[in-house]
Amino acid sequence: MASLTYEDGSQDARSIEFRSSTRAFLLKSGAGWLTIAATALTAGMAAVVTAPIVGFKLLNNITSKYWLEGDRLFMRRGIIFRSEEEIELYRIKDVKVSFSIIQQMFGNGNISIISSDATSNSGFEATFVIPNVEEARGIREELRARTEAARRNRGVREYDIS
Repeated sequence: MASLTYEDGSQDARSIEFRSSTRAFLLKSGAGWLTIAATALTAGMAAVVTAPIVGFKLLNNITSKYWLEGDRLFMRRGIIFRSEEEIELYRIKDVKVSFSIIQQMFGNGNISIISSDATSNSGFEATFVIPNVEEARGIREELRARTEAARRNRGVREYDIS
C-alpha cells in the first residue's frame, strides 16, 4: 500500500472504509422520517409499500462499499452484476458534501465526488454521489487531504480551461 506524505511531513498508509447507511437514511434524513411517519400514520398499511423500498435501500447499501487506500479511491457495488472501479486521487477535481436540514443535525450527508478519471464516464467529467454517509464532513476532509497529497507526490497541477 502506498503511503502519502502531507504538508506537515506526516505519512498516511491507513485504509478508510465508508458506505451509505440505511440507519442514517431512516433515522437521520427527512426522507427516512417521512417513510417511518407514513408507515406509522396508516397503522402499518403503508408497510406493504415502504418495506420493499427500505429492503432495497438496505440491500443496496450493504452491497456498496467505498474505501480509500494509498492514493486511490475504490468503489464496489452490486451482487449479481458487480462493478468495481478505482479513481486515482490526483484525478479528483472536487469533493462536495450536501446536507438536508435533518442531516445537518446528525452529521451525515451526501458526498459528491467530481472526477476527471477517463474510465469514469468515457473521458468526460463524472460525478459520483454517495448518499447518507455518516461522518460525511470528516470523510470529505480526508479525501481532500489525500487528493492534495497525491497531486503533490505526482507533481500534478490542475488547470481548467473554459
